[in-house]
Amino acid sequence: MLKVSRIAILLLMTLVFAIYAPEQARRLLVERHVSPFIQYSSPLKTFFISAWDPVDQRRRITDLAGNEYSQTTYEKALPMFFFRDLATWGCLPESIDGVEVTLKKVARNRQFVRLSPKDLNSPVVPLYPLYESASGFTRLKNPADMFRITESLEFIDTESNKVVTDKSERFTRALQDQGFTFPARRIFGNPTPMKPFDEGYFITDAKGALFHLKLVKGTPLVKNTGLAPASGIRYIGVEEDSRREFYGLMVEGDGRASLLSCDTYTPIDLPIKGYDPDSMSLTINCDLLKRTFVMKDKKTIRVWVTDRDYHLVAKHVHALEGKKGGKILKRLFPLRVIRAKAETHFALLDFSWSPQGWMASLFSLAVLLGWRLKKREVMRHPEDLVLVLLTGACGLLAVVLAGSCEMSKS
Repeated sequence: MLKVSRIAILLLMTLVFAIYAPEQARRLLVERHVSPFIQYSSPLKTFFISAWDPVDQRRRITDLAGNEYSQTTYEKALPMFFFRDLATWGCLPESIDGVEVTLKKVARNRQFVRLSPKDLNSPVVPLYPLYESASGFTRLKNPADMFRITESLEFIDTESNKVVTDKSERFTRALQDQGFTFPARRIFGNPTPMKPFDEGYFITDAKGALFHLKLVKGTPLVKNTGLAPASGIRYIGVEEDSRREFYGLMVEGDGRASLLSCDTYTPIDLPIKGYDPDSMSLTINCDLLKRTFVMKDKKTIRVWVTDRDYHLVAKHVHALEGKKGGKILKRLFPLRVIRAKAETHFALLDFSWSPQGWMASLFSLAVLLGWRLKKREVMRHPEDLVLVLLTGACGLLAVVLAGSCEMSKS
């Protein structure tokens, strides 16, 4: 019984070391990289790359030809991004490409949208606040209830935790009158009062059709958008913006990304190609003159620039340098337990065993055998040898610590 307990404790200790030891080693051994910042200059019609130079230990700003620029010249080349500095210096252009430029117009026409794999693969609490979208006040007020959708739409009073029957029936009936089929598949919205106005929620029904639900002067407003992609709708990032050009970024089940235009619900096709929402981040930057789409994975940054009507103007592909030292971890730690990944907010316990770490395992086993030979107890716990051979340094740390505990008890 004591032997079984000891083995269980060793396995638990090995698990703990497999979680924390590789992470600490990664911080020490793996080189950190800051991704370059790539922007398109409308006045100069070229891309600028702002990147950290590890040799000179400073940030360098260059164009695609390799010409280097000062910070001041760089900002003057990007008036839509650094417009406040240029206005302060009195350098903001009066017009660019025939478009009048003023501080107010530039500020009003800015919108930034970002989607990362974490946004798609993270836990969601299935309770949603529905704000009054036509209250007449400038600030949104938190409602006294939250709603959920099961076989119907139910409002739950936040104080009593009871179903608000009358309101629930009214909203359920409003959805059904527009052809909604319960139960709902997915709900998309922006559940925060920190926004200029409220556009409610987009809900896909059991058949995959997309509906738009809002609360207008205490009354449910439901619209059937007419959209029902064959692959389904996986994500809609609702962004209430005063520009009112689109409701947000929509990703279908097959990975196709588009912008859901306001009022008409017409998908605006994006110029991007090869987008994988589970491994790539997508950034959309709108300004007075153009739309910029940046798609990034671990190896490449791809940038597409369009005019305001989404016609392609320019594109650029920038290769990223690999992080140095990453392979060392696989060789040092054959067993690693991953608690989190960049693609999700879920807490994980993923076991990763690398055959590249067999040298580290043999070295750890040799260290253990040398230690046991010195104490003349090589075969005292033969299961320790198997553990160290399979798990390398993590198992060795557990065995050494367990041996120290035994010595202190004796």
